[in-house]
Amino acid sequence: MLIKQIAQKRVVVLRLSSVLIITLIVFDNNFSAYSLEIDPNIAILFSYIGYTLVVLGGFGRIWASLYLEGFKTKKLIKEGPYSMVRNPLYFFSLMIFLGMFFAIKSVPISVTILLVFVLFHVPTILNEEKVLLDTHDESYRAYHESTPRLLPNIFKYKKTKSTDRIEVKIKGINNVLWEVIGYLFLFTLIDFFYFIGL
Repeated sequence: MLIKQIAQKRVVVLRLSSVLIITLIVFDNNFSAYSLEIDPNIAILFSYIGYTLVVLGGFGRIWASLYLEGFKTKKLIKEGPYSMVRNPLYFFSLMIFLGMFFAIKSVPISVTILLVFVLFHVPTILNEEKVLLDTHDESYRAYHESTPRLLPNIFKYKKTKSTDRIEVKIKGINNVLWEVIGYLFLFTLIDFFYFIGL
């Protein structure tokens, strides 16, 4: 019951958590971005690694959304990114957050964001899996048992047939595209402020 409640209120709580974290970053000197003291060359390496993770995570979210959009728990999707991992959207979101950690350059902020991610996404994943098990029965159970939950197994990748079609809700894909653009902009902004402050 608690898992379902957390899952249902996840978006609101995540937004409130984001506001709280940003407030702490702005007003609390002990909880600030760029607190990791590193060599400028390492900082540049962090930027490359972080940006790569954000870009790959963003494209991954778009890729997974194209398969899922319009179906969510109604139809069992087992192709494309879903052939390697049951929750590719959460995996690619985690990849984006890891990329952001490289831009933020702060262990306390990174750990806090990771904790928020785990506390609110894990219950959502568990709740969604329960709904899928109830909705799809044995077809999902076999998929559930053979496919990793969060870390992809690239050797399980199953390509869709070139004649297969997917049904997409444009509004949902537009939301994901804007979300990815927002993450890329945020990363660039965070990184820009770090380097002009050097």
